[in-house]
Amino acid sequence: MYYATRDSKMYTIPKEKPITKEVVEDVIRYNETQRTRYDVLKRYYLGDHDILNRYKSETLKNNRLVINHASYIVDTNVGYLLGNPVDYMSDYDINEILECYKQQTINDLDSEIAKNVSIYGTQYEYVYANEEAQPRSAVVDNRNAILVYDTTLEHNKLFGVIYRPIYDGLNFQYYDAIYLDKEVIRHYKLSGALILLEEYQHNFGDVPLIQYKNNPDLIGDFEKVLTLINAYNLLQSDRINDKEQLVDAILCMYDFDFTAEQHEMLKESRVLASIPATGKVEYLTKVLHEADMDILRKNIEQDIHKISMCPNMSDENFSGNSSGVALRFKLLPFEQATKNKERYFEKGLMNRFKLYNTFLSKASRMPEIPVFEVDAVFKHNLPTNDLENSMMIKNLQGIVDNEMLISQLSFVKDASEVIQKTEKNELDKQNIYKTEEKEIEDEY
Repeated sequence: MYYATRDSKMYTIPKEKPITKEVVEDVIRYNETQRTRYDVLKRYYLGDHDILNRYKSETLKNNRLVINHASYIVDTNVGYLLGNPVDYMSDYDINEILECYKQQTINDLDSEIAKNVSIYGTQYEYVYANEEAQPRSAVVDNRNAILVYDTTLEHNKLFGVIYRPIYDGLNFQYYDAIYLDKEVIRHYKLSGALILLEEYQHNFGDVPLIQYKNNPDLIGDFEKVLTLINAYNLLQSDRINDKEQLVDAILCMYDFDFTAEQHEMLKESRVLASIPATGKVEYLTKVLHEADMDILRKNIEQDIHKISMCPNMSDENFSGNSSGVALRFKLLPFEQATKNKERYFEKGLMNRFKLYNTFLSKASRMPEIPVFEVDAVFKHNLPTNDLENSMMIKNLQGIVDNEMLISQLSFVKDASEVIQKTEKNELDKQNIYKTEEKEIEDEY
């Protein structure tokens, strides 16, 4: 066994270790330990919660309500982080890469990656060359992909494995596996032996498999509050059960015989007559302390949002028209958590940029660009005050780069394009002015 402990959230082997059948099997076996966890997180996001499997006697009410906080937390986080597409800025010409991004609608891919990162705590992206020799990206199922790192302090990528089990009916036959390192891609059939089916070179300069992380522990956004989500579902389900059982409460009668005639009278006219003076009729019910139940519900819901750091936008704290600054104070924990997510997400985006740049530079379509000379700009999807931003832009002119300033406006999609158009308009005005001056001179 060569892999590191599960606490490290990373499979590591010495970089000089030869890649054998045993190593590939061990890599797959290690990744399979996470499959059950991934399955649980996925079904919670889709609304398949444990409450749906609760069993009770047929004589008892068994409502099973799902209030899908998991989906709310994920969708809110993703919408806030990537509701506006990521912009890329550099002093170098990066239009060739941006065109590749545009052709495959990379913003949609980013949103899908961000959603899976929010659910699972991590997500893989496979970078490949299509039939037209264009770099492209695809999302890979976490349950069937893993990156292997070396044992150095930097934990550099050694290779990646993308695999899928092949079955004959219900019987497992073998693994169909793709091995990717910094130079080659190999297609294997892993059964009794490691059988090489195909091998070819690639031009990405690094392992073309990218791991996006949600945090250092690779924990999903709602994973810490799963027990609270279960408690909330249980509480709301039992509240409905209690209401229905109250309607179907047992009618108790004391000190008199209940005749067939009285039974028919009660069914037809809802009237009960001929009750003796010492007789008594009442429903057998339990006392429902609805106020206490609602306090408990609110406390559980508050804990869900507090621990997940995802605000409840329907909360009274967000009512009214608050300024951008006031909203940011209310959203401070959420903003801090998003900033952490943003840093890890940017690492993945820069890894992608580097792979694309290496591929295109080897094809002589653009020069190599240092990745630290490129900035990924996230514009969080929050109501903004563009009037305040315009005043800030005016005050910072000459101090901060114009492209960075223009990108702060919510209605601007591409800051560099806006600057180019502005410069072109200014140049056209100057040319018109010079033409008019020359015409006046010619008249005299």
